[in-house]
Amino acid sequence: MFLIIPHEIDTLQQVRPWANWLILACISVVSLFALIGGGLEAGSLDFLLLNGFSFPGLLGHVLLHGDLGHLVGNLIFLWVFGNAICTNIGNFRYLTVFLFCTLIAALTHILLDGRPALGASGAINGVVGVTLAMYPLNGLHFFWFIMMRGGTFSWPAWSAIVIWLLLDLWGALGDGQGVAYWAHIGGLIGGVAIGIAGLHKGWITLTIYDNRSLLDLIRGVNEAK
Repeated sequence: MFLIIPHEIDTLQQVRPWANWLILACISVVSLFALIGGGLEAGSLDFLLLNGFSFPGLLGHVLLHGDLGHLVGNLIFLWVFGNAICTNIGNFRYLTVFLFCTLIAALTHILLDGRPALGASGAINGVVGVTLAMYPLNGLHFFWFIMMRGGTFSWPAWSAIVIWLLLDLWGALGDGQGVAYWAHIGGLIGGVAIGIAGLHKGWITLTIYDNRSLLDLIRGVNEAK
């Protein structure tokens, strides 16, 4: 078995990311209740599924996961990317960003797929999109495991995120295999847009220790023309 797991982004921690911790806790509690307590099988939590334009489902689908592997994978990504963003843009602003990422991912899935869905992947991809806007050149560190061996390596954040986007596009244009790929894609694009808008308006700022943002890189290309 070969695994690659992200574990850290090079950023300067400014505040404790309690808002992301709160979201992680809510997702963990509700998902584990559904998986262990049989809430999904009993149908008692069906109102939280993303199924059309139901308001509880538009927001509540992030609290449900199909199995333990789905849950753990999403929690890891939310821990790495969510903490990095939350600690730098502030807790209340992060809650707003996560809400908008959730809605954008959900609406994209409804419009381009439409099947009932659950899981926080789309919203988390929105947070990953904000990361791409803020920290495209910052180092993203990974653990790797193959058989009984392992180690670490790092890439610029943009390179890993682009690979994930290409994989999602490949999945969305294929048979989908029950994965909400369009929610992933919509969330990522929405997150990039939110990040660039926030940087442009001054709602989001980088520290002197960060590399250039995606907005800086775009401006640099335009100035070079």
